[in-house]
Amino acid sequence: MTAPLLVPVLVLLLAVGGLMGFRDAPNAVALAVRFRALTPRVALILSALLNAVGVLLGALMLTLGLPLMVAGGTARPEVLALVGVAAAVTLGWGVLAWRFRAPTSTTHALLASLAAAHVASVSALGSGLDPAFENGARWEVAASLLLSPVLAWGLARLTARPVLRLATTGTTVNVQHRARIALAVSTGLIALGHGVQAALRLLPLAVLVATAAVGTGLPPGTELSAAFVAAAAVGIGTLGGAWGIAWTLTERLVILDPLRAAVAAVVPAVLLFAGTMLLHLPLSSTHTGVAGIVGAGQTQSYASVRWGAVARVAVWWVATPLVCGSLAFAAGAVLLPLLG
Repeated sequence: MTAPLLVPVLVLLLAVGGLMGFRDAPNAVALAVRFRALTPRVALILSALLNAVGVLLGALMLTLGLPLMVAGGTARPEVLALVGVAAAVTLGWGVLAWRFRAPTSTTHALLASLAAAHVASVSALGSGLDPAFENGARWEVAASLLLSPVLAWGLARLTARPVLRLATTGTTVNVQHRARIALAVSTGLIALGHGVQAALRLLPLAVLVATAAVGTGLPPGTELSAAFVAAAAVGIGTLGGAWGIAWTLTERLVILDPLRAAVAAVVPAVLLFAGTMLLHLPLSSTHTGVAGIVGAGQTQSYASVRWGAVARVAVWWVATPLVCGSLAFAAGAVLLPLLG
C-alpha cells in the first residue's frame, strides 16, 4: 500500500511547508511593518523570496552533510503512513492556533508528532523510524522549547540598554531612521534563517517517504527537485501573512518604541543562524521572536509587558508538543496498522 500513499503524503508535507511560511511570516515582518520600516506588501514579498532562498540554502547544507537534526529512518513501508499522520496532525494544530491568533512553533508540532507516531508505529507494527529518533526528537523539542526563549529574552534584555545609548545620539529623525534600517534588515535575516530551518525539517522527510514508496533507486535530481518545490511551497505560504498573529506580536504582548523593536527583531535573526550553525538545534523563530519582544520591553521605565497575554502564549507553547504528540500517537495507533 505504499505507492498509493506517496502522493497524499507528499501533498501533506508541501502543505506543512506552506503552513510554516504562512504562520512564521509575522515573525519576520510584524515589527518592521508596525514601525513603518517596510510596507506590508514589500515586507511579505521580501520575506517570501528570502524564505525560498533559505530553503535552497538549507538543501545545500544537507548536501554538504552539516550535522543537524533531521528525521532519521529506514525506508520501510510503514514510514510513509507514519510521516503522513505526523504531517496531518501538524497541519490541524497549526490552523487551530492561527484561528486563535496564537504564535506557536510549527517545528515543535512536527517533531513532537513524528516522535509520537514513531512510538505508535513501534507499538503497533514493531518498527518505525530509527530507534534513536524518538529520544533525539524528544530532546530537541524539550531543549529548544526551553533554551530558545531564555536565550532570546536574555540577549534582548542585555543588549537593549547599550544599543539605546549608542543609537540615541543625533536628531530624532536620525534615531528613527536607524531603527527602521535595523528592522528592515532583520526582516530579511529572519526570513532567510527560517527558510534554512524549514528545509532541514521538510527535505529529509520528503526524500525518506519517496524512498519508502519506490525503493532506493530514486531518479537523479530528486533531491534538487524536492528543494525547489519545497522552496516554492514555503515562499507562497509566506505571502499569506497571517496578520492575526502579527497583531498579537505587535499589539497584545508589549508596547515597544522603534529602537527596542529593532533589538527585539535582530536578536531572533542572530539566534536562528546560531541555532543552525553552532547549536544544531531547531530553534523556533516564533519562540525567539516573542521572547525577544518581552525582553526588550522589560527594559522600559514603565510596565509595558502585558503578562496575561504572555502567559496565554506560553500555555500554547507548552500545549503544542503535548497535544500534537497525543493526537499523533492516538491516530497512529488506529491508522498505522491499516495503512502501514
